[in-house]
Amino acid sequence: MTRRARAGASAVELGRAVLGVWHLSRSFRGRDQAVLHGVLGVRQLAQAALVARAGTGNAHTLSALVDAAHGATMVPLALDPQRRRFALQQVWIAAALTVAEVAVVGRGGRR
Repeated sequence: MTRRARAGASAVELGRAVLGVWHLSRSFRGRDQAVLHGVLGVRQLAQAALVARAGTGNAHTLSALVDAAHGATMVPLALDPQRRRFALQQVWIAAALTVAEVAVVGRGGRR
């Protein structure tokens, strides 16, 4: 990865870690969907640490796939009126993280 790509990757993973802390804080405060926030907080922090440690294009590609899968699993959850707001927020967050991870990797062509 180029220096610019590494800086972008660091920004994405830092943002992901901040998101993980936000989820955990909502979980600890007993907000709605506290269990889901707790699980997502742990997952986001672990994902940020693992991808940052690996630092490869493949790690970011896999991370984008995890985010896309997460977004897809939230769509059926949005059918439940009590979880709709949470699920739709997660769809948008997952989409944004997927785009960010793909942007870090780029086309993946050889240079």
